[in-house]
Amino acid sequence: MTLYNIDLQDYSVRRLSREDRHAIQTLFEECLDYMLLVDGHPAGPQAAEEILYSAPPGLSTEDKFVAGVFNQQGELVGLLDAVRRYPDETTWWIGLLLFAPEARAQGIGQKVVQSFAEYTRASGGQAIMLGVVEENERAYSFWSRMGFELVRKTEPRQFGNKTHRVNIMRRNLLDAN
Repeated sequence: MTLYNIDLQDYSVRRLSREDRHAIQTLFEECLDYMLLVDGHPAGPQAAEEILYSAPPGLSTEDKFVAGVFNQQGELVGLLDAVRRYPDETTWWIGLLLFAPEARAQGIGQKVVQSFAEYTRASGGQAIMLGVVEENERAYSFWSRMGFELVRKTEPRQFGNKTHRVNIMRRNLLDAN
């Protein structure tokens, strides 16, 4: 099983690399609504580089997965950013799941998350965690439908020009079907 072998009609999925920086930056710019919600400003000029090469302390980019979802025209319409073995050895962390406005609410995100969960479990992961800024109610609802449960809320923290509490969510994979 591979992370990038997801059954999506009319879409393909592959690992993103340095050569995809322009497409990633364009996707971030198309997702202005998300950027304003979370950071209070558009994506900066280094956003693509950051998503490709930033990793949590103690991890390397070899622990990182950035998968791109492409439409039939070859345009990047979504991405999944995740790391394995974070915050512990048996847990994987989703840093971002983002889709262009025209690719949202079509079931693509559900298939990507389900395939990622299956891949994580097959690779020895026992849980997946993520954070959702409290103001992003649509995302919280989506992740809840995907089997994630609230673990805790953080103290307010700075994201760009905005301050948010973050809902930390977790999905156990041990007894998942």
